[in-house]
Amino acid sequence: MLSRRAFMKMCAGVSLTAFGSEIFAPQVAEGFVALSDAEKPNVVFIHGLSCAGCSVSLTYGNESGFLDFILRVINLQVHPTLSFSQGDAYLERMEEALDSGNCIVVVEGPVPTIIKEACYLGDSPLYDRIEDILQRASMVISSGTCASYGGIPASGENLTGAVSVNMIMEEKGVNKPHIIVPGCPVNPDRLMGTVAYIAATGAFPPLVHDKPAMYYKDLIHNHCSRHQFFTQDIYLKDFDREKEACLLKKGCRGTITYSDCPTRRWNRKTSVCVESNTPCVGCIHKRWPFNSDIYLDVNDVEDLPWSAMKQRFE
Repeated sequence: MLSRRAFMKMCAGVSLTAFGSEIFAPQVAEGFVALSDAEKPNVVFIHGLSCAGCSVSLTYGNESGFLDFILRVINLQVHPTLSFSQGDAYLERMEEALDSGNCIVVVEGPVPTIIKEACYLGDSPLYDRIEDILQRASMVISSGTCASYGGIPASGENLTGAVSVNMIMEEKGVNKPHIIVPGCPVNPDRLMGTVAYIAATGAFPPLVHDKPAMYYKDLIHNHCSRHQFFTQDIYLKDFDREKEACLLKKGCRGTITYSDCPTRRWNRKTSVCVESNTPCVGCIHKRWPFNSDIYLDVNDVEDLPWSAMKQRFE
């Protein structure tokens, strides 16, 4: 068993990792205590028009392991990709969880509203069942950009009529607490951290535009490891020959996308897109995947003012 001294030292380490300072150690300690005393919420995952990428990403956490998350923080009832039970047994387990009165529904992917048969849950199109599921949830979380804004399935001509979870809730008249955690895929820390906060407090974390402010309040550009090159007007022109220069004029959308990617990083803090010499594609932005090309030809934008550059991005 941990001594109080060892416990507070651990909390100081978590505070330093998460916030860059040990001053939040008391709050971290309070959160751990609250989490240990709280009743673990039941969690049901629902897949809309999803590639399951967000589910795969969820297993590569930085600050918390996925197994610890499902064993200590939540009661994972059903998950389309991970559950052993299938068919009727799966649906019965889902119904029992929804009847518990303490069930968080996490949705991955948008819901098709025109070609409803593009996505089924059991024997029925998801569109026909989603209202009942969301009405019985204690809280709803949109995991990933596709569930949050429509994303790739809703892009282009959108023949299936894919819409975000928020839009389907408005259409169906579902008035439940709803939070979005965008990303393509979602960063595992952001989803697990959001659910852990809810489990410990029974409430959403502070929000900015319906997103957890602790993850989405700052521009990627402001904390980018290449920001120094931007301030010196040193822009990358050739991916093959240059490895250290600002990627803005190659179409980097870090200047219009709010996220903590540069500091949180991905794949157990291995790297982040820009450090792989790849422009940020703005996968967290509400207009992802945009109508314009992902990458720009530097010669086309060499002399464009910033206001015109932003129009090219969006």
